[in-house]
Amino acid sequence: METHSQDEFLVGDWRIQPSDDQITRDNDTVRLEPKTMDVLVYLAKHPHMVSRGDLEREIWRGALVGNDAVTNTIAKLRKAFGDTVKNPSYIATIPKRGYRLVAPVVFPQVAREHRGLPTTTLPPIGRRSVLVIVFLLLVAASVYVVQNSGSSTPDIPDHKGPKTVAVLPFHNLSGDPAQDYFAEGLSDDLISSLSRFSDLKVIARDSTIHYKGTEVKPIELADKLKVKYLIQGSVRRDDERLRINVQLINSRTREILCSESFDDQVAGLFALQDEIMHRIVVALTGQMNIQDRQELSSPRTRNLQAYDHFLYGRQQFFLYANAEKNLKARESFRQAVALDPEFAIAYAMLAWTHAFDAMNGWSESRRKSLERAKALAHRAIELDVAIPVAYFVRGIAYRELGNRGRALVEAKKAIAFDPNYAGAYVLQATLLYFDGQHQEGLQLIKRAITLNPHHPYNYSFHLGQAYYLLHRYDDAIGAFNQVLMSNPAMERAHLWLAATYAQGGMQDDAEWEVEQVLTTNPELSIQRIRSSYPFTHSSDLQHFIAGLTKAGIQQ
Repeated sequence: METHSQDEFLVGDWRIQPSDDQITRDNDTVRLEPKTMDVLVYLAKHPHMVSRGDLEREIWRGALVGNDAVTNTIAKLRKAFGDTVKNPSYIATIPKRGYRLVAPVVFPQVAREHRGLPTTTLPPIGRRSVLVIVFLLLVAASVYVVQNSGSSTPDIPDHKGPKTVAVLPFHNLSGDPAQDYFAEGLSDDLISSLSRFSDLKVIARDSTIHYKGTEVKPIELADKLKVKYLIQGSVRRDDERLRINVQLINSRTREILCSESFDDQVAGLFALQDEIMHRIVVALTGQMNIQDRQELSSPRTRNLQAYDHFLYGRQQFFLYANAEKNLKARESFRQAVALDPEFAIAYAMLAWTHAFDAMNGWSESRRKSLERAKALAHRAIELDVAIPVAYFVRGIAYRELGNRGRALVEAKKAIAFDPNYAGAYVLQATLLYFDGQHQEGLQLIKRAITLNPHHPYNYSFHLGQAYYLLHRYDDAIGAFNQVLMSNPAMERAHLWLAATYAQGGMQDDAEWEVEQVLTTNPELSIQRIRSSYPFTHSSDLQHFIAGLTKAGIQQ
């Protein structure tokens, strides 16, 4: 007698098995990615139209995904059902609005329970599901160890290593959510300034912003971020008045090392930032020399309106959301430099929006976008030689234009000015492992992850590439699967995972990954791939090609 999982249901004549990430009809079985199955389940439970925004919010839950993630996932569902866009039998597109299932949906388990029939056991899960579950269990175990180690770990003397610091997003006390960008901007600037000190290890803003608006207690956050010192604050901007509160806490002793309140005219903002910075550095290090104070207190701009545009643009850019948000950020940076033509970091961030366009395929001319990014970054450096993000962006532009030697120089300069710049370590790592320095690249990726624990998915992607090139296939599988949990539409992650599965002897899983890629890119071939990756050594390229060939990619 056939058994059914409690979560199974029917869509038309297909039996949907969420626990196994597969759908079956007669003798046909099709496996789906976990996120693709999540979308199908969500559509089934919402019989009316579901918007793209609903899917991004409920399925991806704020993860950093490409703009085409929903489109590609729907395309994979249609392929699985053998459906078409023009004459849909299963999934209909509502133009400019969203999607809905047009095939009848039946949840047989619900009917069984209403009839008083016994519930049934789950069927055996497939090998790929086992791997993902084991990986998640290992991650959960490691997180448990990290989270429970803080309360029992003795206080470590500062002389044994850099002081570890996290600056939490400042609370916006104005009562106006539209002012969030201003509060975030003040904490971001504090992170940037503290990161310049080589004897401080400062957690990246990508990780601290992860906890904005959460109910987690500050001391628990210190355990999660593995830091000894926490900086938290609040800001209220009302008309022309500005009130800022800042605390520096030793998370292990619970001692408040510095607690300051400032109340002044908005026009005095830059002087307040200098004073806050000085007091925190003195509390952390015991001193702040004259040169450090002069360098850190030199105003990025004297124009408050330009600074306001800059803060808003930076908040929009760091959403890493889509082309529209990127353009909105660019316009704010343009307004900032129009108001202050010597605003160096605004030029650097403006440059980054053009590089981001090129990297995401949003620009009409990729080369023109990269050249524009390079020119704007160069302008920023002309105005201020100590702008780490300008070197970082110029390094990205050089890398994408094929000049890896110059890109490496730029990455090292960014790190020299900011020893805590996680993104610059990632940039340098990619240049090293593609140049055959696999172990060196891996170590830099790991260093970036310690600086940015809640990092974007591309960190895990680069980690997986380094592991693959080192023939550490089990580690690479874990890394690539982590990428696809956040961004299931990332074609390159599927490709590398296919090669990794094949090299690890997991042929079925390798062929399944290839099928996911060919669903949206049927013209993909080994010949095209050969020219797409910047390997210095032919042996590394052949190692990658060998994995893809085993997986089933055609010449």
